[in-house]
Amino acid sequence: MDNEPRILHPGDPEAQTLARAIASPTAGEILQVLSEEPLTASALAGRLEIPITTAAYHLEHLVDAGVIEVTETRWSRKGREQKVYRLTDRVVIVTPGREDLRTLLRKYATLGLALGGTVLIAGVLEALAPTGDMMAARTVETNGPMMPGAGSMTYAGPAPDSVVPYILLGGLVVLAALFLYDRFQARKRRA
Repeated sequence: MDNEPRILHPGDPEAQTLARAIASPTAGEILQVLSEEPLTASALAGRLEIPITTAAYHLEHLVDAGVIEVTETRWSRKGREQKVYRLTDRVVIVTPGREDLRTLLRKYATLGLALGGTVLIAGVLEALAPTGDMMAARTVETNGPMMPGAGSMTYAGPAPDSVVPYILLGGLVVLAALFLYDRFQARKRRA
């Protein structure tokens, strides 16, 4: 099997096959055991203390769903052919829409740039405010008996540009990922 991630949608027959195959608690236990080591149906049934017919039933459905695969065939002492099962090395993503990875990256790039642009505009408007820079250090006059050592004290707010570069950088990273993905797909089509 290839290591390409599978992107499934809830209405796809493949997604429904996968959902049925992994819905049972027994199927979950089988997947857990196979994550430790490849096993035959009889060895798996013995380890989970379930009938071999139950193990075979679940193994068949998990193979059909592409979650596990037959890695090799062995011969038992009685001369019977036994399949050895293991987990597939593949990522499965179930997403609600009919979007591919490129569309998802574009959506998040747009979101990141919109958020970054909003923060940038807010920063510019704040810098142009008539009261000056609201985040700069300020001097507060204190007087009266409530404050010992009456006079003035200085405090500083958070740095004005602390968030903007990170948001913009995040949007640029997503755009770079989109660009690299497009290049990868173009090379793949040419090959």
